[in-house]
Amino acid sequence: MAAAVDSRPSPMGRQPSSPTKSSTYMEQLKAPAVLNLFQQNDTIKHLETIHLLKREYRNRQLYEIWSFAIAMVGIVLMLATNEVLMGRQVDMTPAAERIKVATSVTTFVLLLLIVKRYQSHTSIYKMQNILPPRSSMLREYWRVLLLELLICGFHVPPGIHGLVPMMQFRYTLNANSTTGLDTCAHPKNLHVTVVDDGCYLDYTYTYDTFGVLMVLRLYLFGRYMRSSSPLYSQWASFIGTLKNVNTMDPFFHFKAIFNTKPLRLVLPLLFFVTFLTAAILRILEVPAQPYFMNYWTSVWLTIATITSVGYGDYVPATHCGRFFMAFSGILGGLLILSLVQSIFFAALALTENESRVKYIIDQTRWEKARRHAAAGLIQTQFRLARKRRAGQDTTALAFTLYAYMAKVHQFARSEPSLATSFEEEMDHHMQRLLRALDAMRATEDTLTARIHAKTLTLDGVCDQLLTNVVGSS
Repeated sequence: MAAAVDSRPSPMGRQPSSPTKSSTYMEQLKAPAVLNLFQQNDTIKHLETIHLLKREYRNRQLYEIWSFAIAMVGIVLMLATNEVLMGRQVDMTPAAERIKVATSVTTFVLLLLIVKRYQSHTSIYKMQNILPPRSSMLREYWRVLLLELLICGFHVPPGIHGLVPMMQFRYTLNANSTTGLDTCAHPKNLHVTVVDDGCYLDYTYTYDTFGVLMVLRLYLFGRYMRSSSPLYSQWASFIGTLKNVNTMDPFFHFKAIFNTKPLRLVLPLLFFVTFLTAAILRILEVPAQPYFMNYWTSVWLTIATITSVGYGDYVPATHCGRFFMAFSGILGGLLILSLVQSIFFAALALTENESRVKYIIDQTRWEKARRHAAAGLIQTQFRLARKRRAGQDTTALAFTLYAYMAKVHQFARSEPSLATSFEEEMDHHMQRLLRALDAMRATEDTLTARIHAKTLTLDGVCDQLLTNVVGSS
């Protein structure tokens, strides 16, 4: 079939292609080699892979953000359950059971989100050729997935309630002791019990008290911080691969956010750790120390521990409370407060422009004081010489001259300096290298010119010798 020819005038005055050329072109496109080339072109396939990769990144981002949100909802529901039980001092109420039902629902949703997250994670690694194409989620991540499901799935389900008596050993009774070990008593009048010559702190936990272990879900905060970061994308991962940097590491995003907006990261984290620690400490300590029913007492103890003040007016008495407070003190006191201190000291540092302004002011004052000292030295020396010629006493002027000389030497050692930045040092080194390169090129040009001159001289001598030889023959 003949190819159709466009009879309309072509733009810019060009004539349409002839039917012969059009038919030849169409025949060339139908050649087996050209058809094979189009069949081997994987551009569309690559574009589809990029689109799928972008979609999986987006899915993993949503799964991680919602996982942390649902985990926090579960922790809040656990705290609400214990609040209801502590307020009524029972191990079960209808309101607490309803809250526990909601906790179980959020836990199921959380487990589902974690599984979906690992499915997207596996798909991403397969498309990036990090995992083999035939690998599966369970084959590659079953250990980590099982551990996460156990951690995030732990909670006290509805219908499970009861009391757990706790006997915490304090010391062994000694009838001959003169230091108070002959009687079983607590300095804060807490309930104690004697069992087989041993003094024990006696208190009772409910089953729901052990729900505080749900705080282990907070490990999801690292993924949440990565997924909510503006640096989270497949393009950032690709750039990091080129530079041998794992941009999907949560610690990378923590450092990036801390360097750009430190207060927006550290201050909410500090308040979160403080008030959550106080809430959990209250749950663990109220059965043994009823005055911790006041939430702000727990907040005060948490602040005193995190800030390393430690007044000692309130202390945890139970082993669980002490362990949790020690862990929170390490996390909040040593890590978070250290970050706050680094932000404070960084805010006190002078900027580059401020350092330059300070240097100019100091340099001007130094020059003025040095000129004043030099003028005083010259004037004193002149007066000293004049008094010596007049035969007068020069002791006072000699001491003044010595003082001016010492001041001049001090100025020579205390000249203000400006610390150069990395860019300025690099510019200085580059200029020095360029000067050395120019000197080498100049030397090379000189040697080339000398060689050229020697060559011309040698050619002239050779021509003269040939002329002499020919003339003599």
